[in-house]
Amino acid sequence: MPLATSYTNCLNGVDTATFCPNVVRTPAGNLFGTTIAGGGYVIGTNQNIAATEASGIDFQGDYRLALEDIGVSGMGSVSFHFNGTYQVTNKTQTLPGQPTYDCAGLFGPTCGSVDPKWRHIFSVTWNTPWNILARLQWRYIGESTLDNNSNQPGLFEGFLGVVDPVDAKLPQISYLDLSGAWRVNQTLTVRAGVNNILDQDPPLMDQTIAGTGEPNTYPTYDLLGRSIFISATAKF
Repeated sequence: MPLATSYTNCLNGVDTATFCPNVVRTPAGNLFGTTIAGGGYVIGTNQNIAATEASGIDFQGDYRLALEDIGVSGMGSVSFHFNGTYQVTNKTQTLPGQPTYDCAGLFGPTCGSVDPKWRHIFSVTWNTPWNILARLQWRYIGESTLDNNSNQPGLFEGFLGVVDPVDAKLPQISYLDLSGAWRVNQTLTVRAGVNNILDQDPPLMDQTIAGTGEPNTYPTYDLLGRSIFISATAKF
């Protein structure tokens, strides 16, 4: 149990029989002391008393089309792959007796990183007859809203206590990636590609929401913009 949890709940009169014994004052009644024996500290425990429950639906589909089936002979085949997730609920109860809140579709200081209700990856791969694979991929992250602006107990009251219109929403965002692989021979394979072809910038927000040390956004998004890579694999 975090120190701040015991301290805050004791001061607010929440389940004082549980939390207040963890707040040890000095003989003079102060919260800060110079020695453990003299008091003035908050006890941290290893009790795991929170509860979480998540539910959702996963979708996956694959399809391969031989191009000769549609009258294009000698050009290999095209493969389609889809992988998507719809999050129904992501519930958390931090302490027994505390309200349960649902972070599905939310982000913020309480729910943490971006938690959209829908996200997916869809790719199309051309399997050429020349030992070359070419792939175009679409990564989609759905929109999410600030947890503090929710009217759920435990979220709105837990951080700012006021509506934040500036950081209220993170928009949906799509990334396009292009990659290829060339099998030169039995030994050597060369790969290259471009991630985030359109150079999409990540959505920005207040650092107090994203967290100290983060660049005013979440690592869920592509932080570096467009990136190019090339690699080679040799088998002996």
